[in-house]
Amino acid sequence: MATATLKNYLLSLMQNNQASEVELRTQNFLSYRLYLEGMHYDFIEYQSGSNQVLYCLTGKCEVKIGTQSFSLTSGNILLIEKDSAYAIKLSDKNTVIIKFKLSSDFSWDEQIGNVTIDTPTEEKLSTLFLKNLSQDKAFLFTTTSVMWSSQSIREIVQDDLNHAAFNSTIGLELLKVVILRNLREQNFKLSEKKENKFKDETLDQYIDQHYNDITLAEAAEYFGFNRNYFSTMVKEKTGKSFVEHVDDRRMREARRLLAKPNVSLKEIIETIGYSSKSFFYKKFKHYYGMTPAEMRKRLFREAHINLK
Repeated sequence: MATATLKNYLLSLMQNNQASEVELRTQNFLSYRLYLEGMHYDFIEYQSGSNQVLYCLTGKCEVKIGTQSFSLTSGNILLIEKDSAYAIKLSDKNTVIIKFKLSSDFSWDEQIGNVTIDTPTEEKLSTLFLKNLSQDKAFLFTTTSVMWSSQSIREIVQDDLNHAAFNSTIGLELLKVVILRNLREQNFKLSEKKENKFKDETLDQYIDQHYNDITLAEAAEYFGFNRNYFSTMVKEKTGKSFVEHVDDRRMREARRLLAKPNVSLKEIIETIGYSSKSFFYKKFKHYYGMTPAEMRKRLFREAHINLK
């Protein structure tokens, strides 16, 4: 069944039932039960008796869990922790949410615990995922409708509709792969409350302290975001990329040190955190429109320092 055909079929199914939540299949599979949600435009409250996976098939919706609010658009995936109270509000009649209600004994802690962890990155992502899911009772993946994740979820639904053999087992395993793959690709957004640290501990203050030995990944971790989201957020909030902020600070420090006769160019390059002399020269000339040597001569001349 083509994507457009599947969407139209599920939309018509919701419209014909005129219910806010409809079970998509009648078989009582042990691994999960599959539901559709649509046809309501005010918040409807639920209590998750098990871990749930919400997939926004089409349209937009808002999900509230405690003090947290998550905005989902087509293709987004939201995990909801077991025993959590939440409310959903759909944007219009064309919005449909696919809801996987996993078995009562399903645990993401156990599932991640069974994954072979081979690298520090895998350990960090696994810990971040479980920590934030536990704290916020939810975890949002910012996937889109054209990504592999969406294709996989639609495949699970299509196989359910076709009563495909072994789909209960295959569907659950595919769902777990979707989550792991999106963790690997860092297609997620941490809850909005973590932006408070970004506001309180300003980016400039952090860079001032670490500009000579700093990475995007380390800064993102410090402020409580994944790398991709942090990079986008910095650009949106400040108008400059993270790298541009760091380069600005390094260039200002380089200029300050060039005014000191007893500091060599080699020492300046090492102090501000560049490992390549040619790269530093290129950056400096692009930033100031002159070479470091030309800048030093000008600064010495302005300070009446004898160059000999």
